[in-house]
Parts: sequence; structure tokens; C-alpha cells
Amino acid sequence: MRVLPKFFGHGNAVTSPSATLPDLSSLALPLTTMPAFTTNFMGLAFPDSQCGAGCEPPDTQVAVGPSNVVEVTNIVARIFDKSGNIISTLNLNTLMGVDPAIFSSDPRVRYDTISGRWFISFLIFDTDDINTAENGFFYLAVSTSSDPTQPFNVYQFETPGVFPDQPSLGFNDDKVVTGGNSFQCEPTNCGDVTEPYLGMEFIVWNKADLIAGANPAGLDFYGADQDPDDFTVQPATSRSSTSTLFMLSDPDDTGVAQDHLTVWSVTGVPASMVGGGSSVSNTVLPITTFSDPPVAGQEGDSSNPIDTGDARLEEAVYRDGLLWGCGNDTCTPAGDSTARSCMQYVEVLTGGASPILNQDFAFGTKKFHDYYPSIDLDNFDDLITSFTQSSSSEFPSAYVDGRLATDPVNTLGTPVLVQAGAASYNSPNPESDNSNAFPWGDYSGAGVDPSDQTAIWVAAEYSGPTSEPTPNWSTWIAEARLQSPGATPLPTASATTTATASRTATATPTPSGTATPTISATATSTVTATATNSATPTTSPSPSTSPSPTTSITPTASASGTPSTSATPTVTVTATATSSAMPTATATATATPTATATETATATQTATPTATPTPPFGTLSVSGNLSFGKVKVDSTKSKKLKIKNKGKGSLQVTVGTLAPPFTVSSGNGTFNIAKGKTENVTVQFKPTAAGATPEQTLTIMSDDPKHPSHNVTASGSGK
Repeated sequence: MRVLPKFFGHGNAVTSPSATLPDLSSLALPLTTMPAFTTNFMGLAFPDSQCGAGCEPPDTQVAVGPSNVVEVTNIVARIFDKSGNIISTLNLNTLMGVDPAIFSSDPRVRYDTISGRWFISFLIFDTDDINTAENGFFYLAVSTSSDPTQPFNVYQFETPGVFPDQPSLGFNDDKVVTGGNSFQCEPTNCGDVTEPYLGMEFIVWNKADLIAGANPAGLDFYGADQDPDDFTVQPATSRSSTSTLFMLSDPDDTGVAQDHLTVWSVTGVPASMVGGGSSVSNTVLPITTFSDPPVAGQEGDSSNPIDTGDARLEEAVYRDGLLWGCGNDTCTPAGDSTARSCMQYVEVLTGGASPILNQDFAFGTKKFHDYYPSIDLDNFDDLITSFTQSSSSEFPSAYVDGRLATDPVNTLGTPVLVQAGAASYNSPNPESDNSNAFPWGDYSGAGVDPSDQTAIWVAAEYSGPTSEPTPNWSTWIAEARLQSPGATPLPTASATTTATASRTATATPTPSGTATPTISATATSTVTATATNSATPTTSPSPSTSPSPTTSITPTASASGTPSTSATPTVTVTATATSSAMPTATATATATPTATATETATATQTATPTATPTPPFGTLSVSGNLSFGKVKVDSTKSKKLKIKNKGKGSLQVTVGTLAPPFTVSSGNGTFNIAKGKTENVTVQFKPTAAGATPEQTLTIMSDDPKHPSHNVTASGSGK
């Protein structure tokens, strides 16, 4: 499980080299559904990253508005027109109003077709070096119009002592959610990957306040104890009207079975300025067990494969009652004898009394690896996904695929090559603990076009030519569609739950040709920003309940204030962005296809059968940590763990013991927890000598059939 993306300082952007555009006319059609393309152009590449030597992976994201395409990678945003001409390039630290030297990462960009606004989320630390950072910040930039070159209002929320890794972003009619994986920064620093994972945390923002530029904006904060087992809550990008904001998460933790999907429902709206007003419930759905994918081979370098990440969900999208999620998985494609990196897709029907799992399948390509998918839905409820593919006979290349809403369940169409890799990927950061794999991802991008919602713009990473500096990552942007431009859909039919066949899909690699565009551009931008704010934290209302089979949660705190004095501040920044140069970018392509046939394969798909009802059972949830830090010799420090039953039945729990200088002072032994109830376990640390104490593991067992045990590491030192 990767905790942090790898960044190594900051630097200046340089112009990207040209890239090749494949001729798509020669592609075969072994499956019926296949995306078509109109506009294609080169996106950001490593020389544009502005984050120094060895900066990777790019964290590719793209969104599209009425007139512009915006791509973000690392700490850079680039604004294009829809022909691929560069309008301006912005440093995200500057846009957010923070010191450009401050360590930051993991951007997300979305265009909201409902409100006509741009949203950019960002992770920022409190220093310029992650190895000395102690606090993290959620940052959220909100445009003041549909024009991304106009000012943004910027909001921040501090997470003292923790950092929200890989923040996610989604919205519905009246709410915006930013979420992240909460890792403890204390007692050392945020760069110490051995610090414990605390759980998912997220902020529910009042969307009307954000659009109005309210200072402060209403928000509710839900801490990391919501679910310490699941990993990366993905709020859905809502493409049709809904008062409920849906989110998805899945487990990705050692010792936790990766066989369920958690569907979250966020209702209500945080009150302006004072917080409170929203509530959260969730439903756990059984799905086919998935697992972290293997590393992916690449042509020309058998010693350094590609890191394909883990089995966390990458993205979620909602439209017309359909909730889709995607992520990485491992599978053995039909006709293959080797487990490959594959992509997982799930579809949940939300229109009934409770969510229903409708589709659940892995998609893979015989003798190839597919990884880091993104998704969006057009106005026909068709799905388009972008990703990277590679193998021992293919450089890492950008692909796109799709499925019609009317296609058979648990199927995806024929992958289409968007941009072929130009050479083996080369990185200065081989992962010695992971087969010397080179970093990749951490995600791809997709965004529906608000002006013609039959089109979805995608961006994916591929390996650039060896003439590029190391690491030679590049991105390619394309406009993809499954329907005729401008087509109007019929009224959406009610989806029915069906599940047939096997779960694994095998794609067919297809011939491709090449053509070479020439791209040159000069564009600069200037951004100025000011920030003022003050506020007082408030406590949110008491919890509300939801009927079985869901559990409900209310925010643990909501707050705003200045970043230097408040534990959980929000700050509004008005940033005026102006482009100091008109675009001079041109992109021309003369296609001379020279198709090179690649190996073909047959396609099969599988799905999860309709779940058989099971008796209610308890669900084990443990929050808190036992990292005591430095404690004076012969003094005693106590910490608490919260054990909650989040299931629909009773839960039997057995708490183990610890040896001195650690002691389970209360809550040990065996006991039952009723559904929805919480029990506390208190652990004490009394060092008898200076220096670090050997770590111990407290084991908490239960009769939860999904994830029956949870281990917590106790650590500390005397001073």
C-alpha cells in the first residue's frame, strides 16, 4: 500500500516535445462497443511539472467546461481551448495563495455541469519538506464563473497532527465533499510512512456558500473514525440532479477481506458559518473478492516494471440513479496463464429503498496489464474510461474504452489506443521493496463536456520519448464518445438487477498506426491573492439514526479560522488569474498510418451473482491509535481505542493483553456490543527507562465474518 506520492523539490517548467498521434482508422472491432475520437492533443509532461528533478507520478486529471479543457498534474494547471491550444499555465500553489515552496500534491479537478463552476482540490503541508511536516490541509478552489481564467475563491481546512492523503472530490445539487486517507503525523512527521493509518476522513461543504464566495463557508467535518478499515472514500461527481450525495469506499488493508463495497449517502446541508445540518449513512454490499494488482511489465526494461498501485477505488460518478466506481484489481484474463493488473468496475442502483449492486466485474487484456482507470457517464448513461496499458511487448500507453448503457451487464467494449508509448519508462526512483518498480499514476482523468454531453474528455499517462528528461512521463488528452455528436437521449429507463457469466473480462489488443503533430506554445499567467478570515469552532448536532441496513453518522466537528491559530480553520482567498499571453499553440497532424498488428485475444466477462440473504451480523470497527510518543520515565500516559459495531446484528469482541510497560487497563476480555454501539478500551504506557520501547501488537478479535480481527501497534519511548 503506497502512502505517499514521491515528490522531490520544485523547479521550472520547460516546453514539452512533440508526440505522436495514432491513426485510429485501422482498428479492428472484435467487440461491438468502441469509443470514437475527434480532438486529440498532448497534455502536460514531466518538463511542465514545476516540482523539481524526479517529480512523479503525475496524478493526471482533466475536466472540461463550455469553452476550455483544464488539466492538472502535480502542482500545475494548464488551460487549453478545445482545439488543444494553450491559453495559460498556472502553479497550483500560487493559485491557492500559499508559498510556492510549500510541499503539496494530489490535485483533483472537476467541472460541475449543474452549477457551471470549476472545483480544484489539493493537499498541502505546513512546511516545504514532507519529512518535517506535522500538519496537513485540505484546499479547495472554486471558480467564480464557468471561465477558468477568471478568479477563484480558495478555502482551506487544517487537519492537525495528520495528513489527508490523496484527497478526493465530488458534489451533488447542494453539497461538495473532499475526502482523504488520514495518516498520523505524530510523534515524528508526515513523511514517516510507518505512521499508522487512522481511517477515512471527509468534509461536507455547503455548495451554495462556495459558489457565493461566502467567508467562511458552512461545512461539517467527519473524522477518521468513520471507517478505519476502508480506504479512500470517493464522493461521486453527480451529473444529474440529486439531493443525496453518494460516495463509495472499499477495504484495502492487511488482514481485512477485500470482499465488500461501502455505499455512503450524505443528506442535508451544512449550515452556513456554524456547521451542522448534514448526516451520513452507509450500506455494506458484498462483492467478488478483489486484491492488489501485480506490477506491470514494460517493453525494453524487464528489470523495472511499472507500479500499478493497490486495490483502492480511483473514482466515482453518479447519473440518473446509477452510481459507478472503478479501481485497480488483479485477474487472469481468459486464455492467459498469468495473473495481470486489471481494472475493477462496480455499478450500484440507488433508486430503491436501499442500494443494490447491479454490476461487479474485472476487466483485463490477455498478456497485457491495464491500470489506473478513470470514468464518467454521458447523457445516455454510457460509460467511458481511460487508463494505461503495458506489457513486455508494449511501452506504457494511453487507452480508452467504454460501454453502452444497453450493453449486457458486466461487459466493457474494445480498448482503443489513444497514444502509444514512445520508449521504456525511466525513473530515478525504483521501488526496492516492490520489484524495483517505477512509480505511475496515481490516477487518470475523465470529464463530460457540458456543451455536448455525448462527449467525455479523457487524459491518461504514457511514456514519452527518450529525448525527454527523466522521468519521461507524458499525458495525452482526447475527446471520446460512444454516441453521435449532439444526440438527444430518450427518457432514462429504470435499470434492473441482473448478473450473469464469469467476472473477468479479456480485451483484444488491436492494430494501430501513427501520425505526427507539431505542437508549439508560449503562454504565461500571473496570479495574485489575498487571504483574510477568522472564526470559532463549533460542535455539530447530535447523531441521527437511519433504518437498517444502514448506519448513520453525524459530523464530529465543524470549524473555520486562520491557519496559524485554529485547530481546524478555513480561509477564503480570492485569486485573480490573468493570462499574459494569447495562445500561440498550434497542433497539426498529417496521418500516414503504418499499422503494426499486435496479438489478438478473445473477450469474456464475469459478474457477481445476486447475493443470497444472510443473517444479520456485527461489523467490527476500531478507531484510535496507541502511539504514545515520548513519556517521562515512571510517568503514566493513557490512550483510548473505540470499538464500534457498525453491522446489523450483535458483535462479540475479544480484546487481547499487552506486557509492561504497556497495560490494557480497561476494556480487555470478551464482551458483546449491540448494533450501533461503541465500547472503549484504555491502554496505559509507563516507561521505566529512557529510550525506545519495543513495539507490541494489541489484537482485537470478533465474530464479524467479513473482517474478524484488527491489530493495533503500541509504541512509545521513555525520556
